[in-house]
Amino acid sequence: MNEHIHRLNCYVENKPGVLARIVGLISGRGYNIQTLNVGPTEDGTVSRMRIDVLATDKVIEQVILQLRNQVNVIEVTSRRM
Repeated sequence: MNEHIHRLNCYVENKPGVLARIVGLISGRGYNIQTLNVGPTEDGTVSRMRIDVLATDKVIEQVILQLRNQVNVIEVTSRRM
């Protein structure tokens, strides 16, 4: 299986602990986050997270499904870099 860098774009509620839960979900599976950028959107209640992860397509599919099940996650998209 070939690993590629995948960019995850997550829109999340701007609440304490959301960043820690998302990072924990990814790192808990043994994958290293290559880059992580977090910032507010025009709506102050929502933040955008851009996460680059080196993993296989199958692993990223599982991570996306699990991210979408998180209470404070609004939307998740992915693309291979």
